[in-house]
This record gives sequence, structure tokens and C-alpha cells, in this order.
Amino acid sequence: MRSTSSLALTLVSTAVIMAGCAHRGDSSSTTRVTSGSTSGVRVTGARVEQDDAANRLADELCLRAAACNAIGADARWRTEEACMADQSVRASGQISRWTCTPSQTQAGFEGCLAAIRSEKCETEVVRVERLVACRSNAVCGR
Repeated sequence: MRSTSSLALTLVSTAVIMAGCAHRGDSSSTTRVTSGSTSGVRVTGARVEQDDAANRLADELCLRAAACNAIGADARWRTEEACMADQSVRASGQISRWTCTPSQTQAGFEGCLAAIRSEKCETEVVRVERLVACRSNAVCGR
């Protein structure tokens, strides 16, 4: 009888522990407060968002560059990796000058990406701010 009680207690304990360890799969998308101060609370995630947006811009610019034959032995960039390295830095600088974050105006950001895709190959788009749709006032709706 004693071993049955021990077994039951073990099963219940295991169930409680497993329930406590369960988590929701979408927890990575929540903002986490990492520190506070007398001047306010610092929230992480803004830099990650900017980096993600810069990578999306750079990717779009390099896809366009490849389609327009601007990547290759005798082109502006020798490889796609070289294009991404260059354009990521440029895109990050551009986004840092915007007066909003890309998530605040998702439609404006998507409009910028669409403008990159639709620009003719004859137009050099080394810097994204050359496109009206990618300037701060257009992306941020101001």
C-alpha cells in the first residue's frame, strides 16, 4: 500500500512540475522590461527591431542589385555578401534618421520596400533615401 501512495505522490508531483514548466510559444514577441531608473524604464527590443528593418532594406536593395546586374565580377559589388555588408550599414544609418520605428508605421516601411522593388534598373539606388518613399517623412507619415 505504501508503494502505491509513493507512486501516486510521484505522479502528482511530476504533473505539477511539468505544468509549471509549460510556456506559450509566442513569448519571444513580448517586450521585456530589463531595468528601471528614476528617469524612467528602459525597454529592450528597439535595437533588434532597427537591425531587422535594416536587414530587410539591405536584402531588398541587394535583390534589386542582383536583378539589375550590379553584383558580379565587373559590377559595383563582387558578391551578394559584399552587397549585404555595404547595404546593411547604409540602411541602418538611414533608419536611425527616421523619426519613427518601422513597426510604428508598418505601411510606410512596406511602401519603402515596394518602391525599391519597383525602381527601374537605370536608376542607381545605392542609398535608400534617394527614393521618396523611403525618406523619414514618407515612412513615418509626416
